[in-house]
Amino acid sequence: MQTVGIKALQTNPGVLSKALDSGDYLLITRHGKPIGIAAAFDDSLLDLGFRKWIAVRSFQAGDLSLGQVAQVFEKSKEETMRLLSELGIAIADYDLAEDLETLELLGSH
Repeated sequence: MQTVGIKALQTNPGVLSKALDSGDYLLITRHGKPIGIAAAFDDSLLDLGFRKWIAVRSFQAGDLSLGQVAQVFEKSKEETMRLLSELGIAIADYDLAEDLETLELLGSH
């Protein structure tokens, strides 16, 4: 593993492609603190759970549905909801203030 600061990476982006081409991975830091990892993409990376991590992150971003995440995990929706809950990830995303405002508007008609 190589470590590279974000500023060094910005001034010499070739260090990234060189590391990835050689099968190495980079720990990217800012002010000496880790902020990310760059790794060459291959099937073993997927097998070790990266696909599941991406699915969870995509669900959080609203890019995947609960059903799609359940397919990635090969679990039922109910099992997936329990797993997401254990990870502290909200299943539903709503704005309480907006819902209360809507109810108030509906009640005034």
